[in-house]
Amino acid sequence: MKITKNTRISTLIKENKKTIDTIASINKNFLKLKNPILRKVLAPRVTVADAAKVGGVTIEVLVKKLEKIGFEFDGDSNVISKEETQKISKELAGNLKGFEDLVTFDVRPIIESGEDPFKEIMVVVKTLKEGQILQIINSFEPIPLIRKLESKGFESWTERPEEGAVHTFFKKNASKYIENDIEEEVKKTKIDFDEQLKYIGDNLKKIDVRDLEMPEPMVMVLKEIETLKEGQALYVDHKKIPQFLLPELEQRNFEVVYKEIDCNHTLLLIYKD
Repeated sequence: MKITKNTRISTLIKENKKTIDTIASINKNFLKLKNPILRKVLAPRVTVADAAKVGGVTIEVLVKKLEKIGFEFDGDSNVISKEETQKISKELAGNLKGFEDLVTFDVRPIIESGEDPFKEIMVVVKTLKEGQILQIINSFEPIPLIRKLESKGFESWTERPEEGAVHTFFKKNASKYIENDIEEEVKKTKIDFDEQLKYIGDNLKKIDVRDLEMPEPMVMVLKEIETLKEGQALYVDHKKIPQFLLPELEQRNFEVVYKEIDCNHTLLLIYKD
């Protein structure tokens, strides 16, 4: 099979099951591919080029591994790897000019406590001054946050300075920045939960994600909605309104209504209209 830098990892896995072990053998950053739940969520979205960036290697390294199990790269991996390296170096060089005004936020303690750091991150985002760069320190790459902020006009890049630490940087692009409430879409979804539940009836699939550690609640929900039958809804016991999850559900054309029971318990009803 011929592949390019834009071929999805899920396509490679479907073609050859050895893809999982082959990529995972490159370094520890790829081991998450062995987790079936995470793989189901990440593989369809990540291209060969994306995977190389996530793993902290050049495309050439990834391609050479894939060629050993029968894939044929359609292009010059050496040229691409140099282009990617030059692009990243150029971006970092430009962004480093603002590092003297760096705002750092380590969200690992919040996640370890079982809480969602989204609101705290948004508070920091709203207070950023012109020219400031936000550095989020996490134990994994916050893909939903990256998508959310990039949709609002932020540029981003990720570094892995040490094992267990992922540093993601965000810089506001003044020409693309959208000045509106980032939590506005959450408020729009607050329609009557009980009325919608009554309408759906007993055609429910129930899960409880309150005891799961981040980002497992989102991963579990995304896995379960793929198994829903026509007309069925997913009933979720959650700690909070999962802001990171909402754009992912919207992308898959799912509706969400919620009901807050108390400060640590929120009910979600996820369905297709």
